[in-house]
Amino acid sequence: MDEKYAVDELQFIKKIIEDSKRNLVYNGREHIGWGLLISFALIVDYLNYFFGWNFHFLLYWGIVVALGWLFSYYSSQQRKKENCPKTFAGKMMGTIWLGTGIGMTLVGFVGITSGAIPGTSISALLSVFLGSAFLISGYLHSEKWMKYLSIGWWLGAVIMFFYPGVHTVFIMAFMLLFLQVLPGVYFYKKFKKETELQ
Repeated sequence: MDEKYAVDELQFIKKIIEDSKRNLVYNGREHIGWGLLISFALIVDYLNYFFGWNFHFLLYWGIVVALGWLFSYYSSQQRKKENCPKTFAGKMMGTIWLGTGIGMTLVGFVGITSGAIPGTSISALLSVFLGSAFLISGYLHSEKWMKYLSIGWWLGAVIMFFYPGVHTVFIMAFMLLFLQVLPGVYFYKKFKKETELQ
């Protein structure tokens, strides 16, 4: 009896996830916004190394990341106005990226300032986070190509782990533009097309 109940529960949960995936709507704005913001900040950081501007690391990245979180909050408020359907998969997606963002913020600030993680390895480590988030997101979106983006993130991480240095900052900026901003543009265009049809 208990086994049959457990099977029924699993089938019910599976049905909810599948139905949610069919109705999952994502506008891609946060992929674009975060990707462009961090890419620009990384390039400025890279130039800082060569030109010796010597701005304060914590203050600089604190402002950049705070702007990113403010943008995420603004984007979530916009989604409410757009009346996007609240689905189980959509809630899972939001939770995955929120958890990934918090984890990356902690690793970036606490990891470096505590000395536990060398600055030259931070881009590689954050790429591992992003690869995992893109793999799960690809499944929830039912977009096979999005799952394969995780391979790009992980390959980039391997290269940066084996060849640490200031150049990893530039590599990370390049990866964000091609592995995050471009997918964001795809989802934004798809979102616009779907909302026009409604």
